[in-house]
Amino acid sequence: MKRGATTLLAATLALAGGCVRGLGSPEEPLVESFEIRGVTAFDVADLEEVLATQGPVRRAGISGLLVKERQPLDPDALATDRRRVEAFYRERGWYRARVEEVKVVPAGNGLVKVTLVVREGAPARVGKLAVLGMEEAPEAAAALRKPPLRTGDPFAEAAYDAMKAELLRALRVTGWATAEVEASALVLPESDAAEVTYAVRPGRRWRFGPIFVAGSSSVPRERIRAQAAIAIRPGDFWDESKLARAQARVFELGVFGGVRVVRGDPDRDGGTIPVVVAVREAPFRTLRFGPGFGFEKTRWEARGIVGWRHRNFLGDLRNVGIDARGGYTWLDPFTSARKEAPVASLAADFQQPAAFGSRLDATARVEVERGLEPAYDYWAERLRLGLPIRIAPRWSVVPSYNLEVFQLSGYATDFVPGSGGTGPALENCKGSVCLLTYLEQRVAWDGRDDPVNTRRGLYVALALQQGVAIGSYGYRYLRFLPEARAFRPLGEGTVLAARARLGGLVPIAEEGAPPIVARFTAGGPNSMRGTYTGRLGPMELQEGSWVPVGGNGILDGSLELRFDLAGDLGAALFVDAASVARATSEPSRWRDVLDPAALQIATGAGLRYRTPFGPLRLDLGVRLLSLDGTWFPPVPHTTWPDGTPHAEPIVSVHISLGEAF
Repeated sequence: MKRGATTLLAATLALAGGCVRGLGSPEEPLVESFEIRGVTAFDVADLEEVLATQGPVRRAGISGLLVKERQPLDPDALATDRRRVEAFYRERGWYRARVEEVKVVPAGNGLVKVTLVVREGAPARVGKLAVLGMEEAPEAAAALRKPPLRTGDPFAEAAYDAMKAELLRALRVTGWATAEVEASALVLPESDAAEVTYAVRPGRRWRFGPIFVAGSSSVPRERIRAQAAIAIRPGDFWDESKLARAQARVFELGVFGGVRVVRGDPDRDGGTIPVVVAVREAPFRTLRFGPGFGFEKTRWEARGIVGWRHRNFLGDLRNVGIDARGGYTWLDPFTSARKEAPVASLAADFQQPAAFGSRLDATARVEVERGLEPAYDYWAERLRLGLPIRIAPRWSVVPSYNLEVFQLSGYATDFVPGSGGTGPALENCKGSVCLLTYLEQRVAWDGRDDPVNTRRGLYVALALQQGVAIGSYGYRYLRFLPEARAFRPLGEGTVLAARARLGGLVPIAEEGAPPIVARFTAGGPNSMRGTYTGRLGPMELQEGSWVPVGGNGILDGSLELRFDLAGDLGAALFVDAASVARATSEPSRWRDVLDPAALQIATGAGLRYRTPFGPLRLDLGVRLLSLDGTWFPPVPHTTWPDGTPHAEPIVSVHISLGEAF
């Protein structure tokens, strides 16, 4: 028994936070600390990354607690690190930098402290910079961007090479496809100076020749050639950057596992260079299936998903797909207002590339859905006819006509306040049928490096809708929703992300508020995370329970710091803000969201686990205050019959797949 207690005590101490892994000896000590002194010109962390000797690190142990790992001291590696430090400085222009001293001091119990003392000196700066021969290619000279290396800069090898690459780029995007640039430099460390020369030999100016296709069997080569010709026109002056654009255009056809666009052998007699498009066809038919889950306090959902797609249906690259989803939804599962029902949807879509010219496609989508919302149950039928316009790879322009018909049920008539005794669920609907028919234009520019796991870039979009009436059905309105997202890396594994949206729904000569199926709501895992889905905006009473009914305007935004923890595990800290305007027939009512006092703010933290489909996300948000200084503010436009404001819980927990934006 005594031995067991001793073993348990030892195990407990070993698993305590901040415990150590491994023991050293005087002959083979472990590194207790590693420090580099005298570094002022650069970030010490960047210098440490190139060295073999490292200080202790904390990692997640088997128990899940943090474990302190120390490395053995390797004298040979430490000697090499001395040369690595000097090489690091030399590559950046500091030719006289030296490691003056390497200290290895015992720290007891088989541990040592290692210190490198650096004397940086002054950098060798570019005193003379000459570019010879560029006058023979004036168009290339005009295409030069900001030079990576200029007179007075430290002579860094990366900038020296980047300057040569920039000269070649400018030449090769303006016709000089076979141009050569010879770089030379004379460094004088004793005088902290460098003389740099770039000798440019432009050679002949070339034009694009014919486009050849290789590797295609089922897809017509003429279709591939026409797609590449959107970016490349034979006869134009050669532009190397258009090869990547043509490659993206061909890949957009959606039927290739690989696409490579390269230049062929020059035709010296004709002064042209042909373009070769090499493709590898992918399977045209795919079948996908799997489960789907969604959990938050006010809504639980479990679904099964089955999808089939054919990317060359009856030839000519017609894209046809069918998606079926079925499952069960529980609303407010832990309250007396619990509501549950089966949910399902069946959708079919069709796309015809180049239906009206090489840049204009045609799409159609038909969907039937059985759904469940807090204020009502519904069957919905939707039709969407679109004409996507292919401007450039990063641009998305989709004008469309839309028809949506909702048959509502499960609504109550005791809303407070209501509209003619029918409640907002049926406002501006015919009986229990709500019809929306509208024209829509969606425009987006996507400059993100990766739409799933984004680290840098910018995304901007604008959606416009113009609602019209069909006889006595429908509602006339203008709806707009611009959005911007920005992402900036702040070092390895850390990203600062921001998003902002402003939406308005403007009735046009209508009596009464817009139908509930057209309104804005806020709150949830992809909106303001201080509340649950839809529960930030206006709500009204239904059989004694508050249900979201939406409003005419929305303003929301997020600022999020994402960072890695270990392996595929990451975390995030965020601040969200949002407001929703009350739904009325007044055209200017959407502007209520611009009132700073209406904006509610939440902060929180979350965990992320990276998967091929996007991060699995757990977020906890706490609703703090509004800009008028009210702590834990009630839901706006939501008051009990006795005048008491309704307040939602101040803490919300969300589990979802994919980032919030």
